[in-house]
Amino acid sequence: MRFPLRFKLALLSLLLLLFPLLGMRLNSTLKSSLIVSQKDTLNFTAQAVAAALTNRSDLFDREQFRSLNQSRDLYLFQLSNIIRLDGALDDWQPELAQAETFGGQVPTAFSFRHMVGNQDKHLYAFFEVRDEKVIYRSRSSLRLDRSDHVQILIEDAAGQHRYLIAPHEEGWVNGFLMPDNPIKFPVSEQRIQGAWKETGAGYVLELRIPLELLGSKLAFTVADVDDEKERGVRTLLGTANLTENQEPGWLLGTSKPIEDILRSLDRPYARIRVVDQNQRIRAQVGSLRKPESQLADTDQFARLMQRISELLQPLFRFFIAALPDDIQEPVSQPAELDLQGMKEGLAGRHSFSSYLMKDGGAEVLTVITPLHDGGKVIAAVVVEQTTSSILAFSNRMIEETITLSVLAFLLGGGIFFLFAYQLSGRIRRLRDQAASAIAPDGHIRSGIKVDRARDEIGDLGRTLGAMLEQLRQQIEHREQMANNLEHEMRTPLAGVAASLKNLKQEQLRQQENPPSKQVMEYIRWAERDVERLEGLLTSIREAASLKNALLLDSKEPLDLGRALSMWLEHSWQLAFGGVDFVWQPPDEEVLVEGDPVRLHQALDKLVENAVSFRLPETPVELRLERQSETVSVQVINQGPSIEPSLQQQIFNSMTSHRPLKDDRPHMGLGLYIVRTIMEHHNGKVSVRNLDDGRSGAAFTISLPRVRF
Repeated sequence: MRFPLRFKLALLSLLLLLFPLLGMRLNSTLKSSLIVSQKDTLNFTAQAVAAALTNRSDLFDREQFRSLNQSRDLYLFQLSNIIRLDGALDDWQPELAQAETFGGQVPTAFSFRHMVGNQDKHLYAFFEVRDEKVIYRSRSSLRLDRSDHVQILIEDAAGQHRYLIAPHEEGWVNGFLMPDNPIKFPVSEQRIQGAWKETGAGYVLELRIPLELLGSKLAFTVADVDDEKERGVRTLLGTANLTENQEPGWLLGTSKPIEDILRSLDRPYARIRVVDQNQRIRAQVGSLRKPESQLADTDQFARLMQRISELLQPLFRFFIAALPDDIQEPVSQPAELDLQGMKEGLAGRHSFSSYLMKDGGAEVLTVITPLHDGGKVIAAVVVEQTTSSILAFSNRMIEETITLSVLAFLLGGGIFFLFAYQLSGRIRRLRDQAASAIAPDGHIRSGIKVDRARDEIGDLGRTLGAMLEQLRQQIEHREQMANNLEHEMRTPLAGVAASLKNLKQEQLRQQENPPSKQVMEYIRWAERDVERLEGLLTSIREAASLKNALLLDSKEPLDLGRALSMWLEHSWQLAFGGVDFVWQPPDEEVLVEGDPVRLHQALDKLVENAVSFRLPETPVELRLERQSETVSVQVINQGPSIEPSLQQQIFNSMTSHRPLKDDRPHMGLGLYIVRTIMEHHNGKVSVRNLDDGRSGAAFTISLPRVRF
């Protein structure tokens, strides 16, 4: 397969693709190094947080990190939505899934689901109570504990305060502060507000309490009354079992002082948490999501690269890892943080792990470090960071590498292509000039235009031009040499011939002393050699002047079948009397256009060649065949075959291939004359070996057919 120079140089330009491959390799190595560096940074951050919080007894005491009891401590969630006091729980989503259930081992038993949360300086709580029969407070009774009700126990520095919610009917409710002395009446507390709404399975109570009214401890108890007459409390369920004189649980939430400390160590795509022994999140700063505000890059080159990158986004998808537009963090804060290594951290061991987020879009690296106070593990520091920053940096490097590589490839490939196009154009012009400089007959028609470029192609053009000029001079010298040779040889030949003739006549006049037979034999030999030389000179002159003579000939329509019959009868049979010719004339005219004399001359050469090479007692065959567009004449003789490698060379000038020698001169010009005449008539001549079991050759001339 032949590949042009431009294609080869285009393939060579593909070496530029090595640069993006090297860039990809460097990016992979850098990415691995950055991940290792990120792990070290997370370890340092976790240790720095632990060092800042270690042995802060005052802080831990104030933020209730000691004497934790999972069964009665209340965890204050940060609510996501605005809570409407209407008895509907849809606005508690998504934190509603974290609500705790008290009681209810039997589906029909008395139980309730409960949650407390913080929003806008208020504590919100709801109680979804399963109660087969709801008993409201009688309007004629001053007692609040003789119906279904909810007790609120608040403990602060002044002591414990008990409030009751016991409505006459569903709707808006307020709390009542219960006095320490039973003989005193309850006092309405308008700051404790709520909504009581019946459901098919019981009722729902939503409460709102100002944070300023709360202390450090809090407990809720739900009382169930089933007998409307006796109105005795049948069941008490609460966050703390107050009937057994248990203290209310701690009201736990996120610590603002600790979060202020953590913010100084915040990192992009990172989240720092402090988790107590109950695995409750007590402080949290940062986010795994991408920072919302980023400074715009005002560099012009960066903006240009960004525009190009936008165009190449379809290409980038094959090389870069998918980076989510935004990480979907859980909206609700979990009640307990359950991560791999969490228990080890709370047991006093440092741990490192990683996990994929639920959407599978980002990998999160996690470092957990224990937090000590007085030699005891009181909490754990959890530092999390996604690999998104590294992935984004890696993607940006890949995009820039590909963008620069594409630009370099387009620029370098374009330069390569233009250079290849210009180079191949010069070579192509040189080839065309060299091809058109030599005519089919071997004559030099034109020279090569000199290329003044000082490079190898210019040197080649100048060398070819010099070679063509030398070849032209040699051809002219060869053609002129034939004329000079004929002129120079004919003069002495004429003298030799005349002298021999005079010598022969003089010997014949001297009858009295006739010449010896040997002398007469010498004279005959000399005359025969003179005839051979004259024939040789005639062939040379004929071949040398043939092209010029053909230009003066005129072409006319010719019945080739009739002409062959005439030439055979009046020329070839007379010239070769001992040779049998096989010829079958056609039934109709076979017209060609040409010069009859030149066509006769060409066929003379073929017939003479066939007679000289035929085996004794074998005929020479003449065949005329008609095709749709051409007419061919075959001259066939039986004799030696022609080597395939010589079948094209024998039509060249001065080429002769004769296994057997005879006494006739052969300069290898006969078949050259045939080819020249055929080319002048827009025909061609060819030769092939016989393939019918005989040994010999068939010469064929083909001419365009004429139709009228």
